[in-house]
Amino acid sequence: MQETHDVHTQTAFIMGQIMVTGMTGRGYEPEVRVVAQCNGHSTDTRGKSESTYVLLVSPGEWYVTAEAGGVTSEPKRVTLASGQTMEINFHFGRRP
Repeated sequence: MQETHDVHTQTAFIMGQIMVTGMTGRGYEPEVRVVAQCNGHSTDTRGKSESTYVLLVSPGEWYVTAEAGGVTSEPKRVTLASGQTMEINFHFGRRP
């Protein structure tokens, strides 16, 4: 008799936008990076100064930061359940 295992991967999403103003010009567009950390594990994504990001993470408590042009944001704490999506936006530079 063959055994069947019902395997469910528990995942959640952290997504949002990164806005960078006043840090571009003369052909310079800073790379941006979003990092999420949880219990010694981390995941990250990189993009350009005005971008949307999506991170696939496991459920739990995550600390999320963004970096742009050598500046790092304060960490934002989120707690996610399986299947949940949390939006976190970051802004660097002058507000429009």
